[in-house]
Amino acid sequence: MEGVLKISEAANLGLHSMVYLANVGKDRMVPVSHIADALGVSKDHLGKVLQRLAKLGLVTSRRGPAGGFTLGRPSNQIRLMEIL
Repeated sequence: MEGVLKISEAANLGLHSMVYLANVGKDRMVPVSHIADALGVSKDHLGKVLQRLAKLGLVTSRRGPAGGFTLGRPSNQIRLMEIL
């Protein structure tokens, strides 16, 4: 059943990033470089995807040395279609 679900690379990154952040926990800020390393993807591309998710309120971000990304609300309140 190869090719049953075809999504864009950005949607794929968004989905995997959200799962990663959900596993880390709501209160911990994770730098984009840590997520990119864990997923084996480009930090720049992932940063743009996370910025789009932040505009939707799915993640929150903070700048600076203690900055990064975290889920914008509890994971059980986030739906797959919102990410895609």
